[in-house]
Amino acid sequence: MHFDLQTIWAILIAILLTGYILTDGFDLGVGILHPFVAKTDIERRVNINAIGPVWDGNEVWFITAGGAAFAAFPEVYAALFSSLYIALFVVLLALIYRAVSFEFRSKEESEGWRKFWDQSIFWSSFITALLIGVALGNIFAGLPIVNSAIKGEPLLGFVYAEKFPISFINLINPFTSHGLFGILVGIATVLFIVMHGVSWLLWKTEGSIAERARNIGLKVWLPFVVMYVVCTGFAYTVSFKAGDLELVKRTLQLPPDMFQQIASMIDNNGVLHHALFRFPVIELIFIVLAALCSVGWLFAVKAANGAKAFLFSVLTFLFAAFAVTFGVYPFAVPSSIALEHSITIYNGASSQLTLTVMLVAALIFTPIVIAYQAWVYKMFLFKISPESIRKELEEAKEQY
Repeated sequence: MHFDLQTIWAILIAILLTGYILTDGFDLGVGILHPFVAKTDIERRVNINAIGPVWDGNEVWFITAGGAAFAAFPEVYAALFSSLYIALFVVLLALIYRAVSFEFRSKEESEGWRKFWDQSIFWSSFITALLIGVALGNIFAGLPIVNSAIKGEPLLGFVYAEKFPISFINLINPFTSHGLFGILVGIATVLFIVMHGVSWLLWKTEGSIAERARNIGLKVWLPFVVMYVVCTGFAYTVSFKAGDLELVKRTLQLPPDMFQQIASMIDNNGVLHHALFRFPVIELIFIVLAALCSVGWLFAVKAANGAKAFLFSVLTFLFAAFAVTFGVYPFAVPSSIALEHSITIYNGASSQLTLTVMLVAALIFTPIVIAYQAWVYKMFLFKISPESIRKELEEAKEQY
């Protein structure tokens, strides 16, 4: 791995995306759990209040990651937002609708009104979690992207080969390699986010909600482990075709030693086998660590220890993310058509000057944002229960 500006910015964007999954992930999980752990109106208030002070701030990580990708890797941003346009647009609509659901739910006392918005919280959270996983799975397995410069049209950049509606259908088409992997990763993502939501509810709430969340967590753990193993096994089978190696070298713009490492793994038929497992020892260590942390999460949930469960769910994702990072690097968007059409962190990056100026700004402002969010979490990290909400409502009535 080279610690040049391109790699540093790839790491920073990976950190931003990880921050989004780990922060907005648990409140998406709480939203998915909402109809199952909260049975009365008071309990639903508890569930929403458990994430009320932080859910909107958590989404800033997603926006920041998108902005950073746009500035640091414009070719990656353009390719992804054109190839995954419909899916990302649906995610955006779901996030907007989710925000509306939180705000509108308490505007009327009607039971039907509140039930409608409670269901909306569930569906918007579920769709967001699922499609994020589907998008990531499709990217890792390789999207049908074409480098127009190879065809003599350099101004067009990287173009998605499929047209709508086939482009959207194939994102969830089990008969395409990237579509099948997208479905599998989408399911695994939803299961993990539910587990992460369980961790938060055990940490943040007490009483009936925490107990129901614990019971759901114990049931979800095994399906998650199964999907984790299936996704890992599928990732091991991912391979990419390569044409002329000189063309690959010219279009990917990799450092010489990095290109030689990849070229040495391409067989006589021009296939890069186990494309996501080029560093098997390192990746296997992280994969095993993630699995062990998921076992730690199970024991923490059995003991109803929310803080430990949250720590283990965070570590589970972090170790899995480390494995993925090593597997994909230096590819940003692998092409399923041919390796030479792929986008790397080198041929998709901005100029050195742009990356340098952005890095200075990031080093100044990122710690400030993280410190502020840490302070917010510290201020609102206290237990809530149906009894505490009921007491607050009674005190409010007495005042009026």
